Amino acid sequence: MRKADLLSCLAMLLAIDCASCACMPMRLGYVNLHRPPYFLGAGSAEAPAPGATVELIRDTAAFAGCLVVSVRLPPLRLRQALDHDDIDAMLMDASDADLVNYALPQTRNGKLDAERAVRMYTVVFVRAGDEIPLDADPRTYFSTRRLGMNNGASLAAQLRAQGFVIDDGAQDGARNLEKLVRRRIDGYAATLVSPTHMDAFIAATYGKQLVRLETPLRVHNFWLGFSKRYYERNRPQVDAMWGWIGSHGHTRFVDLVDKYQKTPD
Repeated sequence: MRKADLLSCLAMLLAIDCASCACMPMRLGYVNLHRPPYFLGAGSAEAPAPGATVELIRDTAAFAGCLVVSVRLPPLRLRQALDHDDIDAMLMDASDADLVNYALPQTRNGKLDAERAVRMYTVVFVRAGDEIPLDADPRTYFSTRRLGMNNGASLAAQLRAQGFVIDDGAQDGARNLEKLVRRRIDGYAATLVSPTHMDAFIAATYGKQLVRLETPLRVHNFWLGFSKRYYERNRPQVDAMWGWIGSHGHTRFVDLVDKYQKTPD
């Protein structure tokens, strides 16, 4: 084969290879705990129905033509894995300081862009027998009481630093709600895609024992964060994902949560 033909053949093969790898497979890190309806299954293997959060990110990646490879890890190892490029992306409770280490959507002023995030609500369930006014401010009420949260919740460290008494020893909502009924904690803070999304479950499971305070403990955002290495290699696709989250993310997330709540786990 002539040198020119060989070079032409190699160029064609490279072009085919590049076309098939327009978007590098995205290693998505998420918790290895069973936390329905957001994450289903436990351990390293992904469940057949992985949960609303995982499906949301898969839909986001599919819009940009990217394949998702799941990597399930303990909650406290996720950021470390992203720091070390062991994963490429995770849904994170970020702050502007995280822009130094991770690729996140920004405004023109270099701040985190809330318009391209998933809005979440942290609400508090309490015992009805304690007769707490439902319109009570949870930050005021729990300034001197024990508040339960899921193990690994990023908000736990933030509230503890502000002086709150946080019990985050339980792995999931079911264990925390049991602790609440048994009076081992005074309230359980759950982060939800909508403030009312656990109300039907609480009523069906606990009857009139537990109620939800009307004012959320916090209204905040989660962003799909990437390693800077992955972003630099897949900038158009990542930008497309962030745009899709801004346009369709909340509506799709609510639909997925509704679907999982209607399906036994």
